[in-house]
Amino acid sequence: MTKRVNSRFGPALALAGASLVLTTSSPAQTTTRQAADQPFADTSIWNTPLGRGAVFQSDTAAETAMIHSDDVGYHSGSYAWIAVGAFGVYRAKESDPLVRWTFERRSATAAWPAGGAMTNGSIELRTPSSVQFLGGSDGHAVLIDPTGQVAYEAWIGKWDSAHRTIHANYLVRVDLKGSGIASGEGRSEGIRGFGGSLLGGLVRCEELRRGEIPHAVAMVFSTTMLRKSPTMAGQKVWPASMSDGGGKNNYAGLVPMGALIGIRPDVDIASLGLTREGAALARAYQRFGGYVVDASVGSETLAVTETGCDKAATSNLFKDVRKVRDKLVRVLNNSPTTVGGSGKRVASAPPPLDTSR
Repeated sequence: MTKRVNSRFGPALALAGASLVLTTSSPAQTTTRQAADQPFADTSIWNTPLGRGAVFQSDTAAETAMIHSDDVGYHSGSYAWIAVGAFGVYRAKESDPLVRWTFERRSATAAWPAGGAMTNGSIELRTPSSVQFLGGSDGHAVLIDPTGQVAYEAWIGKWDSAHRTIHANYLVRVDLKGSGIASGEGRSEGIRGFGGSLLGGLVRCEELRRGEIPHAVAMVFSTTMLRKSPTMAGQKVWPASMSDGGGKNNYAGLVPMGALIGIRPDVDIASLGLTREGAALARAYQRFGGYVVDASVGSETLAVTETGCDKAATSNLFKDVRKVRDKLVRVLNNSPTTVGGSGKRVASAPPPLDTSR
């Protein structure tokens, strides 16, 4: 099933998102991690460090120059950006009211309780009254159910205040113990334009508080940067299962949807003069890399944060965004059999997922 997603993260959204405070913080890391706090399987792309045999593109390549520029396509056509407070992650409790969510479409491939209609259907979910749909016209939100094992991602969601229901153009049920990406070519199992989950690569507020981002990072590139091709297959690389509009879009650049981008292991992060949060982002790119997961207009987003994060911390990300960007290079040998590139890993993996539930 094809959908078109255009994420636009502008200054007004960043300020609005930063002013919201939600109780979505994660506990300090222990010997295992909880799916609601850092989702997806141990083998997921999001939790796999780069390999020591990762092949980085040349610093002089046209694609690298594009990644390092604010002006791809036109002046400020790929402005370096941090999508602060892009959407909220809401953890439902059993005491929250049951709210009927209606949808025009739902994911065709993810498991769905008791089956039901693929189009123009509905489902009742425990839903906090604090749920908001952000991201401008994208209307994104993520609801994690009371078990902490499943999330529902909404695209173009909105409250119907008269009936106390929620409507979404597209609703996806995500297994937080799964891969975080689509299971096959052309499939959409998340809200992101590349076919995967909104939660993949999201920077959580607790991670900024700890000063560590222990996973790969979601990247959103301007359409002027994304690879131009007459076919969807030509516009993307694994792990992307699709591109905007099923290949019918205005991509005009060189970087494929799904590209893995990182910082070479020989770069001395400590020498870059970064803030605590900027260094955390740079280390995440050096250890895990970042994946191009969506398209935007006029910006090159190097990190997406949930709502409610400390303003000083997110301001520091903005201060350092170009210093980090200018060290980024595409990894060329990322594949289903060599995730993050070949060889031993450059860093330790995150704690294993708690599978006791």
